[in-house]
Amino acid sequence: MAEHDLFREIAMMKHPAEATDKEIEPLDLDVDYFEVLDSKGKKEMEESLFQPEKSFDEKCMDYDLAIMEMRKKYQPFMENRLKDFKSNVEIKEISDFEFRYLDDGERFTDRNRKEAIWEKVIIPDYRGPGEEKGKWRAYYRHRFDCTQKVTQTERMILRFQCVDYIALIYLNGNFVGRHEGFFAPFEFDVTDYLDESNELIIECRNDISILGVGPVLDGDKIYGATGPGWDDPVDGWHHCPAGAGVFGKVTLEKRPEIHIDNIFVRSDIDQDGVEIRVGIMNYGKDIKRDYEILVNLKPKNLSGQDIGSTVKEIPYIGIGKNEYRYWIPVKDYKLWESESPYLYGAVTQVNKDGRQVSSRLETFGFKKFISDESSFPKGKLYLNNRPVILRGANEMGHLQQCVMNGDFDQLVDDILIAKYCNMNYYRMTQRPVQEEIYEYFDMLGMMHQSDLPLFGFLRRNQFSEAIRQTEEMENLVRKHVSTVMVTFINEPMCIRRTEDPNSKFSKRYNVKGHRHLMRDELEAFFEAARQAVYVQNPDRVIKNVEGDYDGPTKSGMPDFHTYTMWYTNHGQPIGRLMKGYLPPIKAGWMTGCGEYGAEGLDHEHIMRERYPKEWLETDENGNWYPDKIVRAQTHSVHGDWYPEQTNITDWVEASQNHQANATKLMTDSFRRRADLINHTAIHLLIDAWPSGWMKTLVACDRKPKKAYFAYKEALEPLRINLYTGRSHVYAGETIDVEAWILNDLGQEYPLTVKAELSAISDGKVSASYEMKALARPAGAVCSGKIPVTFDRDQSGSWRLTGAIINEEGHVVNRESINIEVHRNPNYDLSVKILGQDAELMAGNLDLRKVSNSQAMISSDLSSMGLSSLETHVRGGGRGLLLVADEIEISVGEVSIATKKCQPVFFADRNRKYSIPNLTMLYDKNKGYIDHIGKLAIEDNGQGHTLLFSYGKSSFDGSKGAKKQLPFVRSIKIGKGRLFILSLMWKNKLGVNPQLDKLILEILASESLD
Repeated sequence: MAEHDLFREIAMMKHPAEATDKEIEPLDLDVDYFEVLDSKGKKEMEESLFQPEKSFDEKCMDYDLAIMEMRKKYQPFMENRLKDFKSNVEIKEISDFEFRYLDDGERFTDRNRKEAIWEKVIIPDYRGPGEEKGKWRAYYRHRFDCTQKVTQTERMILRFQCVDYIALIYLNGNFVGRHEGFFAPFEFDVTDYLDESNELIIECRNDISILGVGPVLDGDKIYGATGPGWDDPVDGWHHCPAGAGVFGKVTLEKRPEIHIDNIFVRSDIDQDGVEIRVGIMNYGKDIKRDYEILVNLKPKNLSGQDIGSTVKEIPYIGIGKNEYRYWIPVKDYKLWESESPYLYGAVTQVNKDGRQVSSRLETFGFKKFISDESSFPKGKLYLNNRPVILRGANEMGHLQQCVMNGDFDQLVDDILIAKYCNMNYYRMTQRPVQEEIYEYFDMLGMMHQSDLPLFGFLRRNQFSEAIRQTEEMENLVRKHVSTVMVTFINEPMCIRRTEDPNSKFSKRYNVKGHRHLMRDELEAFFEAARQAVYVQNPDRVIKNVEGDYDGPTKSGMPDFHTYTMWYTNHGQPIGRLMKGYLPPIKAGWMTGCGEYGAEGLDHEHIMRERYPKEWLETDENGNWYPDKIVRAQTHSVHGDWYPEQTNITDWVEASQNHQANATKLMTDSFRRRADLINHTAIHLLIDAWPSGWMKTLVACDRKPKKAYFAYKEALEPLRINLYTGRSHVYAGETIDVEAWILNDLGQEYPLTVKAELSAISDGKVSASYEMKALARPAGAVCSGKIPVTFDRDQSGSWRLTGAIINEEGHVVNRESINIEVHRNPNYDLSVKILGQDAELMAGNLDLRKVSNSQAMISSDLSSMGLSSLETHVRGGGRGLLLVADEIEISVGEVSIATKKCQPVFFADRNRKYSIPNLTMLYDKNKGYIDHIGKLAIEDNGQGHTLLFSYGKSSFDGSKGAKKQLPFVRSIKIGKGRLFILSLMWKNKLGVNPQLDKLILEILASESLD
């Protein structure tokens, strides 16, 4: 039985809005045609616009060199000109611990000694969910001597960067405190518990996540579906299991009794000032009076003088936590930008009678990031008062692994890999992460979104805890200038009260809905969480939901997810997406697409070097299929898009080619809708482990897949994009090609758009086109339509190259698309006709209708029609039976049945015959690429299959080979041959030469017998 794939199940659920809300229509393109240049105009072109594309190996070489150059470029921004600052806090890091599970019986006990066995570990330590699907308890133990002398005005603080998930802290047998959550720092005053010899115990409790394991089992853990992972190929390489452990630093700190424990600098570039919030902790037992606070704002990674300062009296400091807020005017400062991430330091100290009591340095930058909710549509994003579109990727563990391994050079490179790809932001998917990651985002100019770790549901009993963790999340990220947005839940699957209780949206909710918030209650959570964030940071841009399958949310911008070129038709079928249709979204708002992508297998060298040997074993025929890779989806999903392969090399090539194509087509589609889409993030950029989540564009060894370069080119900030639904045409046709200018930059550019049509065989230019245009800031515009005409004597492979040229005459960007030109079919065919659809097909193909032809097309499923078809075939004729619905019929002794299947865009050919496979066919009535088939012919063991898709789970023959779902079958009857066709051919004949050829070959060629 195939492994249950929760994420595919979620993706394939029907969006409830589909039945009620109106989808987004394409833009009405009222644009002019390009000027077709005469021969004189052609000669004035100094050189062809086309430039050969670099090979994959050449691009990889450029990639390696570019990362080296970017290290040099950004090294100055990682400098710390305030490194001489000395804190008056003494810090001792604790890293060596012993570990044992608490309630795991004999497996962790030496029976002879009858005492627990402790395993030596070094922090960070992160381990799997265990045999009970994640619910376990364990101890971390550290024994240490403490010789530090503490005065009456000093305290000893035990600080934890992060413990996953519930931590109970004991020191020398004393219960010190408790913390729930896996990402936030927490600390306790342990001064009164310390001795010269000490034993620290961390009781770590893991729980099953709220999302759960399988359809029933769930727990109270506020956790999404992604963690740092661990080195185990079955569970740990895949980030979804809710592991746990002490994976952040543990420190013992000697602090002054009056201690600056938090600084938050809110920059205001419109008023040339900052509001600084200074948190001061009074660990004493009485109120402190008559202190003074000094703040100096200094350049940190650039040269210059102080840009502002203040000195204020503090009348009193209450017991416990205090926060003081001051306004400081600034001057001569530089903005934080993606390409120039200038940073400053707020050097703050508290004095008493002229003597320094406490000091702290906090990094900040000058940035303004807003979502404009007064515009139409609402939600246009601005960075430093210029429009901006966020283009990025999801992150699931690789950055966290860098920090846990202490590999900060790799952390830098991982961020630069994103920047070289033309990304300007990361989505930290379903979890806040270690502080070091945010610090490097600040230094390297990488904006990011932070997610609260919720996926699908929120347990009703965890409502208040989720609010508390929301506050912790904002408190963690607010001081980092790179943080631009937060969100609260990924892909909610709650039920609305008004729905039919017998027809729930989520199958998982049918059995677990009584344990979770309903959608109206979840909306209440969003509003409470927004207020919690506001208290911490009133400037934060908030998006309630990532990938809202149950929208729209009441407040703020919407977001959708679509994997339409992987989970076929998810969100919006690819042909409609390319045309400009979008899923239903919140009326009057811009939207984001926080996840999209397709799977591409790991490079072959990773498989052979790091995969378990059993994953690489071939079957009895020497064939290999990716069903052996744990949690890989290629085996079950690929058949909707490309042919099945039989060896590792070909599987890697085919899957990575599809991933690259899907990446380009979807990214281009989103960019053309910049009028409504303000941010996009592909899922994902870099894998943390082998086979971890192979939708990544870069493997775990940081070697790019082809899709990385497709994404890089698609994200070029200012570029041209050519769109047409036709990649196959007939000689003598004219097709319209839209020429789009995609501009993610914050200013407009006057441009000239030029295009050339040339033969791929010799590069000879046969036509040239030109138009003036203006690139809109942070937008997209169709500059015009190129009327591409092919002469009647032209055939073969042709290339249309478009380029945008700036006012100085330099080519800014270029793009080429290939068009296959076919000669008109020279079949002198006459056919018999039975039925209306048969009449329509014959007319579409210009076939002569005669009563004595050896070829018959029939769509008549009546007993008389089937009898006539049988008589024709049995006597030696060729019959083509058109089927458009589910049927169970017989033609003589031949039984024929059809069954509905997932509508697909690809049908594979039987390699035995010289017929084309079919993919991405154009529908002339709809004006876009549409499905090829949604009705499979059941294989009754008779005849043979010509064209087919693939079953999703069942095997056919050797273990791993997918079952074929025929769309065209051929069966011998008497002296003739019957062909059954269930393809969706209507409105596609005459504009898809490869489809025309298939049908004409069926009617005319004995090579298919």
